[in-house]
Amino acid sequence: MRKPSIDPKTFSRRRFMIGTAAAAMLASTDTRAADIRYRLGLSQPEDSPNYIRLKAMADNIRAETGGRMQIDLYPAGKLGSDNVMLAMLQKNEMEMYMGGNVFGPLVPVTEMPGLPFTFKSSEDVFTALDGDLGEFIRADLMAKGLYAFRRGFDNGFHHLTTSTKPIRTVDDLVGMKIRTPVQKMTVEFFESLGAKPMTFTLSELYRVCKERIVDGQTDPLGLIVLLKLYEVQTYLSLTNHWWSGFTLVANGEAWKALPSDIRAIVDKHAEAAALGQRKDIAKLNADALGVLRSKGMIVNDADTTGFRKPLAAFYARWKEIYGARAWSLLEAQVGKLA
Repeated sequence: MRKPSIDPKTFSRRRFMIGTAAAAMLASTDTRAADIRYRLGLSQPEDSPNYIRLKAMADNIRAETGGRMQIDLYPAGKLGSDNVMLAMLQKNEMEMYMGGNVFGPLVPVTEMPGLPFTFKSSEDVFTALDGDLGEFIRADLMAKGLYAFRRGFDNGFHHLTTSTKPIRTVDDLVGMKIRTPVQKMTVEFFESLGAKPMTFTLSELYRVCKERIVDGQTDPLGLIVLLKLYEVQTYLSLTNHWWSGFTLVANGEAWKALPSDIRAIVDKHAEAAALGQRKDIAKLNADALGVLRSKGMIVNDADTTGFRKPLAAFYARWKEIYGARAWSLLEAQVGKLA
């Protein structure tokens, strides 16, 4: 049986039309990807759980949106210090940002989960932040033009490292230059203990320790490992004095401009990233003490009784600053403070 003949001209036209349609589809996809391209800045290094989880988030968002949205990550302060990145975010010069203890000057209630000797565990903190207290804080951020994703990221409870001497009691802090985050609350706490707090962002921390601009600093165990602070600090004094975490935020106007289906996808993968990062940090902090000892740090348990003595007056002052509603939401989780 003779095969039906195919007109070469017809076949060529058909192949041309199919090729043209495919090219049009690719062009459409490329255009959409270029239209929704975000930059996400953070201070933490590329080997940190924050970067690793956010990179996976970005990859998953790009895959699920079929390339319609791409998020480019800039870790380790490549876009500038935390203060610079926060200013860029507010101006919509950068669409997303992962921030630690830097929002306080703009939105004071963001400091509340880090009040000294308030929460006992990260699980307790996230019960509050995943609930009513978190909703209150996120609403205040949105009022300042920042959309905060619902699930917060962990950093852990802080301890003190020093280059000059160990901190055994509160008296050892008198006159000591301690690097603190930029929050006024953390500065006032160390001032009340007789120390000399100096504010530097995370991207500056290693340098100011190395150059002995400060005598010591406050951070969780895992971050001490990640930032290699054991190279520039000798003593580790276990104090467990406050919790800190990270908040993933987007410029409010940029967020509202996204199509609703894209927002839902980003929200979903941001939540997965946060929940995964919390587990990563728990393991990192659990393993860190052994690592730091192996790196030569001299470790001691500090008596924090004296740290707690000024807290009644301290809490009373900060209750006035944060407001009665926010304070009641906090006390609903941790009990009476002042």
